[in-house]
Amino acid sequence: MKNQFKLLVLMLITSKLSHSQSHQILKESFSVDKSTSIVLNFANIYVAIEESTDDKVHFDFLMEFEGYSKKEIKEKIEEITTEVSSFDNHITLNVNSKNQITFELYKYNVESGIILNNDEFFNKKKDTIIRKSKDSLLAEIRLNNAGDRTNNPLKYINNRLKKIDKDGNLSKFESKNIDIMRSIFVIKIPPYLKLNINGKNSGIHFRNDLQNEISIKLKSGTLKAKALYNSFNNIRIDDVNFEANAILGGEYKFKNVKKGKIGSVQNTKITSEFSKVEIGEIRKNTTITDFNSEYYFYNWAKDFKRFNLYSEYSKIHFFYPDLDFSFKAIGNNTKNFVGNYKIEMQPTSKGEKYSMMERKPSGKGNFSGEIYFDIIHGIIYSYKDSIK
Repeated sequence: MKNQFKLLVLMLITSKLSHSQSHQILKESFSVDKSTSIVLNFANIYVAIEESTDDKVHFDFLMEFEGYSKKEIKEKIEEITTEVSSFDNHITLNVNSKNQITFELYKYNVESGIILNNDEFFNKKKDTIIRKSKDSLLAEIRLNNAGDRTNNPLKYINNRLKKIDKDGNLSKFESKNIDIMRSIFVIKIPPYLKLNINGKNSGIHFRNDLQNEISIKLKSGTLKAKALYNSFNNIRIDDVNFEANAILGGEYKFKNVKKGKIGSVQNTKITSEFSKVEIGEIRKNTTITDFNSEYYFYNWAKDFKRFNLYSEYSKIHFFYPDLDFSFKAIGNNTKNFVGNYKIEMQPTSKGEKYSMMERKPSGKGNFSGEIYFDIIHGIIYSYKDSIK
């Protein structure tokens, strides 16, 4: 009987180990200098980019599986293709997957069903639009990038989901009910290299403030960053969730950005269409040219200097600066909602633009800057908490 017990324990341990495996997909490093060029191409892959401090580029791609069978693991790995080339001081990386691989993927093994947990996370009222502080918007960005999913995935899941059996009884998930696939793909790049990134249905997450000059073309997926500091940045994203603590310099083109959150923006040109973007603080010299998007301008720096908006069919949530500033809006066929009041700027017979609204600086205190709207067929919402 004693020997049988030992055998049973050994079988359980072996079974558990067989369901928790790590597989190295890619691990390479290259010495680089300031003249090195690098191109990163991704399809259906999520990748984290960090700063390298040893004058080398590092590619490190590891897959971890919990609860998956050997056959399932083999099939997942065979879906991934990697190719690295280094020639004449140029590096190219291609990483593709047949199906999308995010940082973590949960597979639930339940007999009946799953429902959303009836907690505060899912019951927040979103009818009232209020001015958000820059810090509160940054907190939202941090929440969306929360790292507790990797540290304690079971807690993360049970906070949001519950099992429901055939009789309608709710219960928590247990580890035996969840299979987990983790993609730990980290690229380290020295701060002096220019990055050219092309992605499709992929996630690109910058974990450090980034001084590198970057050129990004991303179709579908996510782009998340801390601060992007470079006046030569050229970012083009389509059908992408975009979040950044700060962008300072460069040109950004947004198309179909559904969850755009920017802590602060400065010295930047944004061209957008069919997007939704919240900006926590507008700083110096920002210009937005838009078609049919929705923007939230929450707060303004004390020296924002000049802000230009050129738009058509846009919806603007405009919280006035609590500063000394000037404001001028030209255009036609635009509605302005001030609290419960509606002001309609009727279209002209020939569609000519005209001065619709103007506010002169008060001359009290330091002058912070000029706000200029050129808006056609648009809607401007001005909220009670910002109207004096």
